[in-house]
Amino acid sequence: MQTRKFFRKVGLGGTFDTLHTGHVRLIAEAMRSAENIVIAVTSDEFARKTKPYNVKPLEERLTNLALLVKDLVRDEKVKFEILNDRYGSAASDPEMEAITVSIETLEPAFEINDKRFLSKLPPLHIIVIPIIRDGYGIKYSSRILRKLIDRDYT
Repeated sequence: MQTRKFFRKVGLGGTFDTLHTGHVRLIAEAMRSAENIVIAVTSDEFARKTKPYNVKPLEERLTNLALLVKDLVRDEKVKFEILNDRYGSAASDPEMEAITVSIETLEPAFEINDKRFLSKLPPLHIIVIPIIRDGYGIKYSSRILRKLIDRDYT
């Protein structure tokens, strides 16, 4: 049986627009791996630059995410931060030891480790979760779920 590595602090980030199974898996994997978690949520400005669709307002996304997290983990274990770029505090926080990503967001994790190297910080252990698909093989995503419920937040 393989021993699981446990970290003092693990980061993860995203837009967290319409919460779905993939988000739950990402958070659950971070929780299984860490004493403390930093969840970075994209700012409205950053989301407008990076998403091809209209994203719910930051306050709504934070509220929904906090409600989800409350059901999953003790409040004192989680800290939220606002993400204004691809890296957030993961690139500079000397206490952070790992980052949880999906296979689709693996590239920014490598970039974060490059930035950490330049700052003489140890690289983050990268915990990768697979893409979560529904019973038809379609990837869960906020964009697809938003289309299904036919809502547009402008």
